Amino acid sequence: MSKIFLLVVCLLTISLAKGQVFTERVDGESISSGQSYFNDTLKKEATATKDYIGFYQKYISGIRGRSCPMYPSCSNYGLKTFTETNFASAFILTSDRLLRCGHDHDNYALTLRSNGFRFLDYPHYDPPPQALYYTRNTYSFAYSDTLKDNNDSITDFIKRLINTGYYREALLEIMRVEFQSSSFSIELFINKIICLKALEEYEKAIFDYETKCPPEHQRNAELLYQLSVIQYKLQNYQQSLYYDSLAITSCNDCFFKPKLISLQGLIHAREYEWQNSRNAFKSLQDYEGYEGLSRANIAILEKEKQFKVKNPTLAGVMSIIPGAGYAYAGHRQTAVTALLVNGLLAYATYTSVKNENYGIGILTGIFNLTFYIGNIQGAVKSAQRFNANQKQDIINKLEYNINL
Repeated sequence: MSKIFLLVVCLLTISLAKGQVFTERVDGESISSGQSYFNDTLKKEATATKDYIGFYQKYISGIRGRSCPMYPSCSNYGLKTFTETNFASAFILTSDRLLRCGHDHDNYALTLRSNGFRFLDYPHYDPPPQALYYTRNTYSFAYSDTLKDNNDSITDFIKRLINTGYYREALLEIMRVEFQSSSFSIELFINKIICLKALEEYEKAIFDYETKCPPEHQRNAELLYQLSVIQYKLQNYQQSLYYDSLAITSCNDCFFKPKLISLQGLIHAREYEWQNSRNAFKSLQDYEGYEGLSRANIAILEKEKQFKVKNPTLAGVMSIIPGAGYAYAGHRQTAVTALLVNGLLAYATYTSVKNENYGIGILTGIFNLTFYIGNIQGAVKSAQRFNANQKQDIINKLEYNINL
């Protein structure tokens, strides 16, 4: 509620002259260094609003005693929307955000920033980069084409570097060996791709595969699996499925075929092809030691049949009564806030007009209308978010079990 009051105070003075834009540290990071939540392709000419939000960040935000639980923070969310959209849209979007801030955290993904965990919430017109979503730590391990060490001390040293998480050092060693050797080693090349994947240099890994891997080795099942995982990380799910299918074809009776099938099931789930995903995980039962994983993943997929889909249009219609649409979409605390804010602003408008304070009545009426429209638009987006979160919850659990 205090944020809403401060927004009203700032925007009451919106007609004043432009000042200098502040670039202090907010959200634990510096705006002037290029915040990731600003989309340069959408930026418009600077406005006075930007200055007043900057004033709030510089002189008021720090004395409030707590930081915003959302990312970007409400003030930076406002900066983003006022910078990238027109005034009316930005005002409505920011109003919706202020109603939702600090409430119903189960409806948002987590992101880990330098000042701790935050709830990720971008404007609907600019989805957040995948890299902002928090995921648990994953570890990559070296590939061996033999069950025992091959008495090559350099290769064994590279594998040890990979297995202990020194991916960049291992990559340097691999490049040194490649420079000194006149022959191609598929084992060494696969470990190079593993290092690049662990360092998230995905495009470099794909480029090396396409330009440096001899054609006779490009159908290596382990190599194709690594390429499939990389394409998955890049959200190129059809390309990931292509590489995974090639790996399964090339694998025949190889011992790691179950992990190829598991990845195939995960890709189908990502594409919301639930039945294909079930079929893939069901086939894991044919492999000894994978029966438990098969049952666990199928049980997770069964939740898809229990989806409670929220109708965004209905949420918008219900928002004729402020907060009702939010409640329908699963944002119950936000619903109470929306009802109180709209009710108080409506009452302030009524009493101002009744007492012939027409100037204040017009201003509070404008704010009331903005928060009312924001409540409608926010309810629609909240229903869409609710539906998407149900699917994402299934995928998150599958990813946890498969552990790419």
